[in-house]
Amino acid sequence: MPCPPFAPSIYFEDADIEELVREFSERLRRDQALRQALERLVGNRWEQAEQVATEFLHATLFLQRRPQIDAEWLARAAQELNLPALNRLGEILLDCALVALPLHSAAVIAEIGDALARLLGDVVTLEGPARGAVLAALYDRLRSGALMSRL
Repeated sequence: MPCPPFAPSIYFEDADIEELVREFSERLRRDQALRQALERLVGNRWEQAEQVATEFLHATLFLQRRPQIDAEWLARAAQELNLPALNRLGEILLDCALVALPLHSAAVIAEIGDALARLLGDVVTLEGPARGAVLAALYDRLRSGALMSRL
């Protein structure tokens, strides 16, 4: 697997990313605080959600293509999640990264999770037309690969 160009000492194998996403998915399914929101957001499509998460991480880490973002899903996520849920998602992602990856690689994943939480947090705190405008800007930023250049 290619090495991310931003740090030659950080290396991800396909299997590492897949293990991270599997662990993250399992932990999310068991988390009582997130259960209701995730049932509405993911439903019984966990395999599809895992595939999307894996593809997003590949695109973000390896800079080989721009991430594919579903605008409708992003809007639903902004509707279903709140700041405490976003913080909890970040905590779980960090824990999973520390289990599945070496420390330096886990730090990169944590940075991606933190950036996503901050960006989505900017949306969930708003209402009305302002929320729609910030959500549209977030969608454009994510699709353009904004997190790719932040690492």
